[in-house]
Amino acid sequence: MILLGVRKIADSDFFLALMKDSDWLKKRALEIYGGNGGNIYVTALTVAELMIVCKREGIDLRQVCIQVSRIAKLDGLCWEDVFRACDFVEKGATIFDSFVMASCRDGDSIISSDKVYGKFGFDVIDLRG
Repeated sequence: MILLGVRKIADSDFFLALMKDSDWLKKRALEIYGGNGGNIYVTALTVAELMIVCKREGIDLRQVCIQVSRIAKLDGLCWEDVFRACDFVEKGATIFDSFVMASCRDGDSIISSDKVYGKFGFDVIDLRG
């Protein structure tokens, strides 16, 4: 289901699935991208997470950032978001997942294969189908 006016905030699973030659989530990621192009957002911390993965795997960081910039709009960060993220961390979420959730506003969805977001009550567009 595509809702107009709300953002789709993607986590690293989404971008990694799109970028890898072979990934079990790739088909679903392509479907989600096709239905939501122009309305997908990424947080700076998700970009940082992708950069960490790329550095570890020996993948060109600049190329990954260029590809992500073509897919998603970069979402800003304010102190209110940082403090919201702290609350999620205190409730058991990872730091990166917490910043994804803290970036969401009313009506936003998160694109991911992680189950953690649903546990916190967020609308999730599941990469697993």
